[in-house]
Amino acid sequence: MNTQKPGFIGAFYYLLYLLPAGIIGFTLTIVGVALSIGLMPLFVGFPLMLVTARFAKRMTVLDARLAVRLLQSPSTAADSVHTESLDPEQYGKRGLFAQLGAELSNPSTYVGLLFQIVKLPLGIISFTLAVTIVAVNLALLASPLVYWILLQSIGIDIFERELFARLLPADLSSLQISLIYAGIGLLLLPVTNSLIRQSALFFGRIAVEISDPAGRRAGEAPLQRA
Repeated sequence: MNTQKPGFIGAFYYLLYLLPAGIIGFTLTIVGVALSIGLMPLFVGFPLMLVTARFAKRMTVLDARLAVRLLQSPSTAADSVHTESLDPEQYGKRGLFAQLGAELSNPSTYVGLLFQIVKLPLGIISFTLAVTIVAVNLALLASPLVYWILLQSIGIDIFERELFARLLPADLSSLQISLIYAGIGLLLLPVTNSLIRQSALFFGRIAVEISDPAGRRAGEAPLQRA
């Protein structure tokens, strides 16, 4: 079995993906459930509730599939997520109320609905974490370039303020300070890489485990640790 660790690009992309996916899932789920309940006296709410329930379940499975594909090597990602929720034949030719009753009696329906709601705060946290970690590291690495551009273009020395003088020896020039910051950025590259990958694995495991609450993936390869 291939034991390749998840890459930084895939992990970073997954953390960014969770925010727009969370907004879409949260909005459609909340609006769908609210409209379904409100329109049930007109009977329009029953098919709408069925559509909303199936949407939440399928989105949860698709979220788990994406997590596996991005955070795991291709050879172990193919069948790691249970696909029953995506099989249209499981519903047969039953009537609307029979299908709706089957959905509402299935615990995975409520798990899917709940996950699409919870995915919004998870997406906000993951997006903020990813952008902040990478932005701080890039800002440190780019310190000499930013210092030189600002000094040459508008004559501003960003390292001449007293704050930096208190943190570092007074005899260091602004250029030397900028190089120190760049060195710190280089030292933090492995830390940034590890934080992004571990964070993506954490959020990815949530999606994968929620998509299979009955443990039907037992014996199959889990998401690997970065």
